[in-house]
Amino acid sequence: MTPAPLALLLGGALVVLALAGPTLLRQAAPALVRVPRLAITVVGSSIVLWLVSLLAIGPLLAWAGSGPALLPVGAAEVCRRCLAAANPFPAAGNEAVIPSVLLLVSPVVLVLALGAGIIGQMVRRARRSREAVGRLLDGAQQKTVHGHQVWVVEADHPFALTFPARHGGIVLSTRAVHVLDDDELVAVLVHESTHLRQRHHLISILTTSTAVFLRWVPLIAAAADALSHYLEIAADEQACRRVGTPALVSALIKLGEQAHPPTSGHTCAEALHAAGPERIRQLVRPAEGMTGAVSAVAVATCLAVLVVVNMAV
Repeated sequence: MTPAPLALLLGGALVVLALAGPTLLRQAAPALVRVPRLAITVVGSSIVLWLVSLLAIGPLLAWAGSGPALLPVGAAEVCRRCLAAANPFPAAGNEAVIPSVLLLVSPVVLVLALGAGIIGQMVRRARRSREAVGRLLDGAQQKTVHGHQVWVVEADHPFALTFPARHGGIVLSTRAVHVLDDDELVAVLVHESTHLRQRHHLISILTTSTAVFLRWVPLIAAAADALSHYLEIAADEQACRRVGTPALVSALIKLGEQAHPPTSGHTCAEALHAAGPERIRQLVRPAEGMTGAVSAVAVATCLAVLVVVNMAV
């Protein structure tokens, strides 16, 4: 196959994956929740591989044929020889409409622009996290609770959440400490410490910052939304292994949906939290059998194909 048809095939596959990806991820969820850390890798990789595959179309089209020369004669000849040396396909004598140098430079410019945007988003989110911590921890006390270093905040409703370690780590309300029994409190603390140990905040901020610019791609929007759920499931898994499912479920019921404390109008969006009944059904009645397995294999196969294509390019 020559590079031009391959580029068209790759482009078509990316369009299909972008549109069908959300459905595949949704159908694969019953299987993926059983292996949440693998699910995090698969879902996160789908974002990266889709974007890298899009960028790979540029070199493929550049191999398809030479276009108008924009560089000085000497530089253009060097560029042509480099392309020819790197081209794994039979030499193409086709004349392209778009200069080859633009096909090579455009992905680089896109990567630099996207990288700058992502870094800017991460810096802003880190600043908001520090500001939220400053408001929330005003007057808080640092204590050791069941072997975990935590900040205890005076509040009338129960909540437990975690900021990045450098911004404060685990935060509990006094109400949460009072209403949770020992096993339930340990389950919550293991859940929150898992977020820190497995660097879930970094995964979350990278994904969210990237999705800001690519939410027009249905696959990326769905993957970014699903990833936060799998981060919580991964933390739940560790808590269940350590303390048991009943203790964690009971703790989630007592915490309810009020995971975000009021902080002068700030929502603490940068915190990960142990909250709410939305995960209880998965803990109490997990999917059984082969439910979701076919879709999970389909997702993995698509990603493996993209890996092969990108490594070849």
